Amino acid sequence: MEATKFIRSNWTYVLWFILYFGIAWAILGGNLNSFFLVSIIYGISITIALCPVGEVILRFLESCREPATEQEQNYLLPMFEEVYQNAREVNPRINDSIKLYIMDAMYINAYAIGRQTVAVTRGAIESLTADQLKGVLAHELGHITHGHTKALLLSVIGNLYFSIIVWIFRLLLSIAQTISNTVAKSNVMVLAFSFITYGLRLGLDVSVFLFINLSEMILASNSRANEIQADGFAFEIGYGRELISAMYLFQKITMNTEMSLSEKLKASHPHTADRIAHLERLESQLVEE
Repeated sequence: MEATKFIRSNWTYVLWFILYFGIAWAILGGNLNSFFLVSIIYGISITIALCPVGEVILRFLESCREPATEQEQNYLLPMFEEVYQNAREVNPRINDSIKLYIMDAMYINAYAIGRQTVAVTRGAIESLTADQLKGVLAHELGHITHGHTKALLLSVIGNLYFSIIVWIFRLLLSIAQTISNTVAKSNVMVLAFSFITYGLRLGLDVSVFLFINLSEMILASNSRANEIQADGFAFEIGYGRELISAMYLFQKITMNTEMSLSEKLKASHPHTADRIAHLERLESQLVEE
């Protein structure tokens, strides 16, 4: 049941991970031995990424720290525990080891990492009211509840190995082209080989460009749906009005610039007005009931 919900919410991440896996398997031979090899490599990577050690590494890379000062602890921790408790009442299966962390950046943001990390920036702490922060924290717990953060890790791991494979192919083609260019003047066959390697490298670059852009658009579509789903969870555990207030503030202080079609298709978050409208519809439905 949980696996079905996870796949339903994150199907494009799962699909793209399978595609990455298939590409790695095909390149390594496409046989049973290469299948087991790729499975072991991906299995170890996923295990490390989702284990506590992997999450510590991710927090380090994101410059996250635990609340340290008395002001941070007395203000943030009770607030987080309140929201966390409400989340556990609605979803008893949610990880019981989630902790709050701070990133010392002055822009307004919050995000969830892995299975047990919620982080807020100093900018969010300083700019949002306590109620608005509760709404934002509830939204981030929604990401963990629905497995969005785990799905994102699958995509990152798959993309990492895909990038390594592409880099190796580019390196081999560059070496082959350099060697053939060096001796091409004295041999027609070598000159022809040089053109072939150039064509292969160009074809690889074009294919990778199209593949990456297509994947960004498809995954961004799933990401936008996940944001709406996390907003819905915040509403479900009783922080819809608080999140709406935070969204209105964010809308007020954010300068929306005109986006190209490509930028719109690759945007990981829905337009703020659309998120507010969705939450307000949920609130109206609750009032009507």
